Amino acid sequence: MKFISTQAKFISVELKLMRCLRTCVGRFCLCSGNFNRLFKQVILISAIAFLSLLSFATPALAAKDRLFLDLSLEYLGQYQLPTNLSNAPVTEFSAITYDKRHDRFYAVSGNEIFTLKLTFNNDSEDIKIQDIDIESVQSLIARDGKLYEPKTFVAKGIALTPQQTVYISGSQISGDRALPFIREFDLKTGQLLQSLTLPKRYIAESIQEKGQNQNTQITQDDITFAALAFNATGTVPTSGEPVNLFTATESTLVQDRDTPNSRPNSKQGKARLLHYLIGYGTPMLLAEYAYPLDAELEELLSVEGVHFLSLELQPETKTGKIYQVVTSGATDTSKVERLKGKIRGVREIKKKLVLDLQELGITLENLSGMTFGSRLSDGTKSLLVMSHDQQVTNFLLFRLRYQ
Repeated sequence: MKFISTQAKFISVELKLMRCLRTCVGRFCLCSGNFNRLFKQVILISAIAFLSLLSFATPALAAKDRLFLDLSLEYLGQYQLPTNLSNAPVTEFSAITYDKRHDRFYAVSGNEIFTLKLTFNNDSEDIKIQDIDIESVQSLIARDGKLYEPKTFVAKGIALTPQQTVYISGSQISGDRALPFIREFDLKTGQLLQSLTLPKRYIAESIQEKGQNQNTQITQDDITFAALAFNATGTVPTSGEPVNLFTATESTLVQDRDTPNSRPNSKQGKARLLHYLIGYGTPMLLAEYAYPLDAELEELLSVEGVHFLSLELQPETKTGKIYQVVTSGATDTSKVERLKGKIRGVREIKKKLVLDLQELGITLENLSGMTFGSRLSDGTKSLLVMSHDQQVTNFLLFRLRYQ
């Protein structure tokens, strides 16, 4: 565990380094004027981007297992919420995130954000979810002040920022195109704040073209960004400090498929994981990584540093798997046009199976979300996995242990 300890120490001092940089840059640029203010901002952003990227792309170790945390999940039970309630009709929740400051969960469904309060029975011998209450519903509003149309606005992921805004990923139908997006919204008003710029390879040219030209850099109709995860550049995310945003495609892009007729979620496929820096000025895309797929990638959660949990959905068996994911040593693939097969010089993200949900003996129709929750009575961290069908939304509760 020496590497993990070293990595944690590196990340713990990163915030101090950034604060020091701000002070030093401010003293260096003593004279006034627009040029010097711009010069100071460029130096600061560049330094933060370098530190942020360095902490998530450290050299790979010789022993693969030493990359991973000693991590396990214990299943504690499930709670079923009807999909249609008298006070708030819900068709399905497509993603969920946790607000530690207010002890609330925010779930997205269509063009709406739901605020959920979960009550736990914290009896040490029988910890379980006792009740889930929908406290409020907030519609999402476009820049022109109009509500998004539920039939054309498909939300797939949600993540909360320290500034109490949310980033939502998904796709929006525009004419004959399904356009993927990652957008920031005000949590209280639902108003659109900004949209992240995506590389051209993720923008579909035309739905009609998708079956005709496999070499065109386009995404499939059913592929979008589902997974969203924030990781603070320091040890604790605070308002005003920059954060790292990670997102990934659900499955393989057309140009990355090993064969033209292979399925998007085939075991030979690779998703693309994007790393953004959110903080000072315009959000910056720092790197992309190749994520080896076993099924459809639905969610990412930051555990610490370069360590994540991922949730993959297996529609054929109506279940899924949770993996531990490590970005350390992965190659930046932002300049790689196609990720077909084995590519010389490209190191993929490493992952290790944590839990096969099929072992629980529960049918999970549509796995759609995963998030950390509050601390349990024994001090361990809770983890929620969410799935839904036409009748109920299932909330599976786990105890997370790791060193």
